[in-house]
Amino acid sequence: MKAANPVVSVVATTRNDDHGGNQLARTQLFIEGLAEQSRRFQLPIELVVVEWNPPPDRPSLADGLSWPVSDWFDVSIVVVSPEIHRTFAHSEALPLFQMIAKNVGIRRAAAPFVLATNIDILFSDELFEQFRELRPGAMYRVDRLDIKADLDRKPLPSVAECRALPWARAHRRDGTHARDEVPPPWYVVARSRFNRTVWNLAHGGPVPALHTVACGDFTLTSKVAWDAMHGYAEWPMYSWRIDGLPIFQAYAGGLEMVDLSPPKVAYHLEHGEGSGWTPEGAKRLFGRLDAAGIPYLTATRYDRLVRAVLRDSPGFHPFNGPDWGLADADLPVVKPAGTAGSRR
Repeated sequence: MKAANPVVSVVATTRNDDHGGNQLARTQLFIEGLAEQSRRFQLPIELVVVEWNPPPDRPSLADGLSWPVSDWFDVSIVVVSPEIHRTFAHSEALPLFQMIAKNVGIRRAAAPFVLATNIDILFSDELFEQFRELRPGAMYRVDRLDIKADLDRKPLPSVAECRALPWARAHRRDGTHARDEVPPPWYVVARSRFNRTVWNLAHGGPVPALHTVACGDFTLTSKVAWDAMHGYAEWPMYSWRIDGLPIFQAYAGGLEMVDLSPPKVAYHLEHGEGSGWTPEGAKRLFGRLDAAGIPYLTATRYDRLVRAVLRDSPGFHPFNGPDWGLADADLPVVKPAGTAGSRR
């Protein structure tokens, strides 16, 4: 059955290309975690997965994953074809434009609140319970705890087992912390010092200390606010730092910035080094991007964009036009087998 009147639409994007290793396993745990919590808390949730540029030689997400059936959990897979993907610059080097893809889901979300997240995230029960008490005029952020689960195991560890694992790294408002305060690599320290220097000296003093650390994994606000911001900036580049811009747009637009405290946390199922940002893999990641000629926001450019948003406030200051989220595209929506409206 379809979850009637979902409270929150959870939006994520992926494609079946084994990005980061054990991709389908991480996605499967993400799906099962949401379905299990929605059922246990009896809280209707809509999951919108944007399948961007699906590889033609691999199963679709609908066929490659197991989809729980629940009265409290509804799933839609919005498919963006390779033909549409190829209309963007750098499409040969980047198989997925994460923020543009998330906008596709945000634009089509049905619930009054929309959570933009990723397919390797689990939520603590305390965080999920918070979904009952959301305010339209607020943006919600949380800390992220990285965990290392054995995803090569058959069967996979349960969601409960994963949530009980000790965290290896914490991403808090004040930065990234290793367990037992093990010092981060030298290049992370150097970048942090450089960023602080740029923000505090080069462009006119400090900006508000908002919780932008690991914000791509959990940014939750009302559908009305997302629509006012026109989603994420739709630039055909690697997603680094783009996810932080809506935090400042929301602040400039007058939203209350709510930083939820532990134990209201998001757990991140670790992936391979260089596929996404980690302190250990940062040098490898940016070396790969530079070698491939893939653009990304530098600290200086990001800082200037943030300051422009704050300088021109009040207002949400969208970076996109009214056609954001591929508004005019006729995109197929697939309901996996056994779920509401499924087809084979």
